[in-house]
Amino acid sequence: MDSFLHQIKKMESDQRIALTRKYPALMPFILESRRAIRSIHHVLSPKFRMAKQKSPSPWYHLTEHSSPLYRKYNKKELDEGKIENIKIAIRNLNGIIIPPGKTFSFWKHVGRSSSRRGFKKGLVLSNGQLKEDIGGGLCQLSNLIAYMFACSECVFTERKHHSRDVFPDNNRTVPFASGATVFFNLIDLKIRNPYPFPLRLNLRTTDTQLRGSLDAPMPLDYFIKLEEKENHFIKSERTGKLYRCNALNRAWYEKKTKRKIKEELLWTNTAEVMYDHGHVEQITCSA
Repeated sequence: MDSFLHQIKKMESDQRIALTRKYPALMPFILESRRAIRSIHHVLSPKFRMAKQKSPSPWYHLTEHSSPLYRKYNKKELDEGKIENIKIAIRNLNGIIIPPGKTFSFWKHVGRSSSRRGFKKGLVLSNGQLKEDIGGGLCQLSNLIAYMFACSECVFTERKHHSRDVFPDNNRTVPFASGATVFFNLIDLKIRNPYPFPLRLNLRTTDTQLRGSLDAPMPLDYFIKLEEKENHFIKSERTGKLYRCNALNRAWYEKKTKRKIKEELLWTNTAEVMYDHGHVEQITCSA
């Protein structure tokens, strides 16, 4: 709890105002300048090869996951735009082979989500507000990818979760903040493969679902689950804001016995709650 209180205090004491908020006209220039610098690294680093559709050697699931493509909160046309955006991104990601010791980058392989490349309007979360923008909805794909890699021993070298909790936990199937947000190409999802063998990323859509798996060329005698160990709603007495805080652990289990072998902390998350506080059953107040 103390670590969450410290994080909330730090968030609320940071009163710096971004230069782009003072001078909004500078925003496009600053963003594109930063993107140009990061793009140089992407150009210099090689793209990973794609697996052949019919591989002579078998692959085994380390983990798999799915999420619904249509959301009750969204307009149908925005969901359809999001689905098209996800399908375009999947064409650049499905079957990627990540060699041992190498780092996967979401934006390196997806590229810029522009209308020229066929991307449509979808919902994006910006400063706690839902907005329509070209390429919107790709965070659902980055969330699924991040969750699958979290259920492995891979190392996250760049990962950011949303700083706002926008929706209550209706029908939530995975722990809060177990994914990753992305924003071309300034907020990326980067993951290093620490295994002595390559990993294969598989992604596809059905009529209603986004599905994926992370595969290895050999079976393992254990599996990894992402487990929530702490979950708090903390209200700041100073500002009246409500924060969602949790801690997520990786837990190793033997496949045969389902016995837990070990566990370790993976992430802690703190986000401001943006929905009606009446949806929250238990709230802790902070000084």
